[in-house]
Amino acid sequence: MSTNKWPKRLALTGSLVLGLSIAILVSVYPDVIDITDPGENHLLSLEEGDSAEVNLSKNSSYIIFRLANDAANCTITEMGTDTEVTIGSPNWLQSDREGSGGDWYYIVGTFIPDGDGLHLVENTASENNSSLWIIDEYDVSSEDMGSLNLATGSCFGLMFGVCLLPISLFLWLSGRKKGAQAGLVMQTADGMMIPIAPASGAVQQRVPTTDEVWRSVHGGEVLDLTVQQMQPIEPETPAPFADRPDRVGELSRVVDEIETVDDSVPSEGALREELGLSKDVEDNAENAERSWKTWDEG
Repeated sequence: MSTNKWPKRLALTGSLVLGLSIAILVSVYPDVIDITDPGENHLLSLEEGDSAEVNLSKNSSYIIFRLANDAANCTITEMGTDTEVTIGSPNWLQSDREGSGGDWYYIVGTFIPDGDGLHLVENTASENNSSLWIIDEYDVSSEDMGSLNLATGSCFGLMFGVCLLPISLFLWLSGRKKGAQAGLVMQTADGMMIPIAPASGAVQQRVPTTDEVWRSVHGGEVLDLTVQQMQPIEPETPAPFADRPDRVGELSRVVDEIETVDDSVPSEGALREELGLSKDVEDNAENAERSWKTWDEG
């Protein structure tokens, strides 16, 4: 009987992918934290009420971080056209980041300049500890990009491995519910594997004959290797009496046998002569029998 190997294969693959992804992510996680730390790697840092001029590119994307999840409280003006840049909300790929010191930096806005050139950035917050940091998403070195790619790949590997494990469990449970399947197959001359036993789950109890194998290979006939259970035939008990309705066919034979026996019995005279008895002896016997009956009846 052959078993489905896919559940084991998927479970093994999922476990390997999951283990490798975890190992890679653990190894590159410290480097990723340092690379993505806005406090260490930023384009511009401003305290509350400060302003600064910086060159920005329309082909890049910029993110504004704060230590508190508040409003942006920031104005960005293109100095050449005196046009204020619109600050928008982050997308699902842009998330809050953890710093190397354990602090969390929250995204309060994103923007893309309308043109290249010098821009005036002002932190309009008035509360204490309201510093902001602006980073350029595309300003990453090739070495740092390799670490980020490894971290991204390990994250996808984690999701892939976690998905494979329940799929393998589902296939394994489905295979158990289906029961044993007949796995007797034969390889033809052209390499095809064709079944020569029914796949209904019946127990195989005999070996196919040469003629059956030939018909299955060349004629495409599916063999039935199950042994047919024959019902035992109970013997019928003969009727106790010959004149019963269920033995009408035998009644005439019994009557003929009785008549044959009657014909073979000798007559009274012949029997007397054969035994050598006279008439007087017979009369005396009858008188004695009559006297005994008279005495018995009183």
